[in-house]
Amino acid sequence: MKMKNNTDRKESIRLEILNAPVLPLLFKMSFPTIIGMLITVLYNLTDTFFVGLLNNRSMTAAIGIVFSFVSIIQAVGFWFGYGSGNIMSKKLGEQNEKEAIIISYIGIILALTSGIIIMIMSMIFIENISGFIGGDASENLLYFTNKYLKVMIISIPFSLYAITVYNQLRLCGNVKAAMSGLLLGMFANMILDPILIFTFKFGLIGAGYATLIGQMIGCFALTLTIKRNKNNHVGIKDIKFSKERIYHILVGGMPNFSRQAITSISSVLLNNTAASYGDGIIAALTVSSRTVALAYMIMIGWGQGFQPVCAMNYGAKKYERVKEAFNLALMIGTVFLSLSAIVIYIIPVNFIKIMSNDVEVIEMGIKILRMQCMTMPLLGYYAMSSMLMQNTGRYLKSLTISVARQGIFYIPLIYILTAMYGKTGICLLQPLADILSFCLASIIVNKNRKDIGI
Repeated sequence: MKMKNNTDRKESIRLEILNAPVLPLLFKMSFPTIIGMLITVLYNLTDTFFVGLLNNRSMTAAIGIVFSFVSIIQAVGFWFGYGSGNIMSKKLGEQNEKEAIIISYIGIILALTSGIIIMIMSMIFIENISGFIGGDASENLLYFTNKYLKVMIISIPFSLYAITVYNQLRLCGNVKAAMSGLLLGMFANMILDPILIFTFKFGLIGAGYATLIGQMIGCFALTLTIKRNKNNHVGIKDIKFSKERIYHILVGGMPNFSRQAITSISSVLLNNTAASYGDGIIAALTVSSRTVALAYMIMIGWGQGFQPVCAMNYGAKKYERVKEAFNLALMIGTVFLSLSAIVIYIIPVNFIKIMSNDVEVIEMGIKILRMQCMTMPLLGYYAMSSMLMQNTGRYLKSLTISVARQGIFYIPLIYILTAMYGKTGICLLQPLADILSFCLASIIVNKNRKDIGI
């Protein structure tokens, strides 16, 4: 009976994605992911906010620096999660549920194995990692970076497992189930932050422990969720690591891995470049990036609602629905980002003071934020075009778009603009990279519209 109920539920989700009116469907699919993205941003802000109350700019900078390393590692989770989840969604569109479940298990095994290996290697080379990501700008910064990094390294296997399972569930239309598991861990983290930092007087290291415990709780909740959502007609003997399955997981998830990894690497390079200007500029970059992420990640959550609609309808050859979903998602995402840019531009200090009261950090943060607001509306098209290419099987084109903003354009501009304009170059960096990546995405999408059928 349980197997039949699971099958009926999955078939109901599939039929809804293939036949329901597109606009209400997008809102239904994206609402939980938007909430999840909002909670994720608030969760990232929580550490910065509470540590900021300790009035130590080196601690605030350390969080930003370690986050760049954590993001590189999380890219592996996005790789396996998106890669397996994307092909799972297509297989469900083809009504091949057994193959979808096998792909799910392979993705999870890859994530856990990678997580354990990365954790061990990171512990061995922790001093080298701290220096590489920019933690050696000052003695104080290096001390706090090492302390925080040690705890975050332990959380790596839990993080990769949770990201993989979450994206598998989400891309197959089980959005609420995915969010419930993830949110439980995030809420635990947010609650534990002030308790461990202030009540138990652990300081910065308390923020690390809160993150670790929260991720453990999230993994437990997601494990219960996938047990309820998988049928029992797939055994261990069915889980075979064939070349075709590994190919689809690795190639399908490559755009997400590359985007996340290149973003993190560019952040490391920027931190190293900005280090010559002191801890204050690194702290300003940390608080300003958290503010912009609030709007951008909500838009990404909206785009993630589009992804299962795109992938499943494309797999079912319903190209008109793919076109309609893309155009609606793009329009609404762009309007949202435009309004967000106006609000942030008018009152940037209100956002920055939530995370820091340091005068230098506030002044530099305002300059960075206002410059980024000028091009923020362009990010809707940039993000949606990458998702469209990925979910229609144009992996290389999606990869190109994904790495353009923070890689192809951003990394060279770090050195060009700072050499030409110093601190001002740091303010110009992201807006110019946004304009160039938007132009590239436009060219790629327009050249492939007929091929996709939209």
